[in-house]
Amino acid sequence: MLREFKFPDVGEGIAEGEIVRWLVKEGDSVKEDQDLLEVETDKALLTLNSPYTGKVTRLHGKEGDIIKVGDVLTTVDAGDKEGTVTGAEKGDSGTVVGTLNDNEVVEVIRPVQATPAVRALAKQMGIDLASVKGTGPGGRITKEDVETAATKTGEQTAEADAYGLVEKIPLRGIRRTVAKRMAEASKRVAEVTIWEDADITELEQVRARERKVAEEKGVKLTYLPFLIKAVIPALNAHPSFNASLDEAAEAIILKKYFNIGIAVDTTDGLIVFVIKDADKKNILDLAKETATLAEKARLRKIDLHELKGSTFTITNYGVVGASYGTPIINYPEVAILGLGKIEDRPVVRSGQIAIRKIMPLSLAFDHRVIDGVEAGRFLGVVIQHLEDPNLMLIEGK
Repeated sequence: MLREFKFPDVGEGIAEGEIVRWLVKEGDSVKEDQDLLEVETDKALLTLNSPYTGKVTRLHGKEGDIIKVGDVLTTVDAGDKEGTVTGAEKGDSGTVVGTLNDNEVVEVIRPVQATPAVRALAKQMGIDLASVKGTGPGGRITKEDVETAATKTGEQTAEADAYGLVEKIPLRGIRRTVAKRMAEASKRVAEVTIWEDADITELEQVRARERKVAEEKGVKLTYLPFLIKAVIPALNAHPSFNASLDEAAEAIILKKYFNIGIAVDTTDGLIVFVIKDADKKNILDLAKETATLAEKARLRKIDLHELKGSTFTITNYGVVGASYGTPIINYPEVAILGLGKIEDRPVVRSGQIAIRKIMPLSLAFDHRVIDGVEAGRFLGVVIQHLEDPNLMLIEGK
């Protein structure tokens, strides 16, 4: 019997996704729980498994298609019911709809009719044969049919404006998710940014001393875990930064837990993973977890639960040489802290010019929830702990 596998509701408010890669093809035999395809959602890259054992008779959709929860992904001949289809009626798609001998309505999928040479040409040109109407004998797809389909596809993507040729690139994957989130944040948040520098010369000395100890434990000690640790007392002192705004209820929701989101650049775009209960972890714990989750994010092997629940986010654009920025708040959070390029700078100390290690910081906040004075005080607490690392040792775990 033919069985359909539909895009399931995977939770977390996910309503749609993009087919990134098929791991099977029509005609393949599959087993229950075998990987079928990879789907990009606004949370993570998911691998969906077959709920059936049988033969794949049809793949519904091609790579790059946007699918909704409930859409059919595959049709599998599970071979668990015998019967003869009667009253068959052919549709435009090449399917045959009829009834089994016990009057159960089924859909029988006819395979695409095309020679190996035509199939190879279609693959080379990126054409989905299931979407091509054959003009050959018996509905067979010809070389000309594939070339015509490719021409139509090219006409849809190769365009010109008033000044010359342009290229239309589909908005897909993480870039599509980022675009939607940035647009939502821009519409909803009254964002303001302030900038300040932290003199982390003493912190650099601490990091240099403890780096060898960290390496012996297999941990690379960067500045990021120290910044996370410095943010926690600031969130404690100014809880409105560890919050969200419930617009419908007209209430500010103060979070009593500290889940720090970390934005990381990947080849597919920006991903924010979450360090849960950051206030309960020491510097080495934070260093190890950030490195592990960053690597999983870059490899697109990160789990959904590792991408949700953040209360405050840190983004590090200093790794690409930028000093200051206006980071976009990770809505529905109300603030985000940007870390710039750390460098030696000449500064005045006790009337003398000295070379100090400077960390540029950019704090963006939602002015609907937070006033500028409070933002300045919050950033002051962060800087105080960065400039006096002993405070982190005294107050932290």
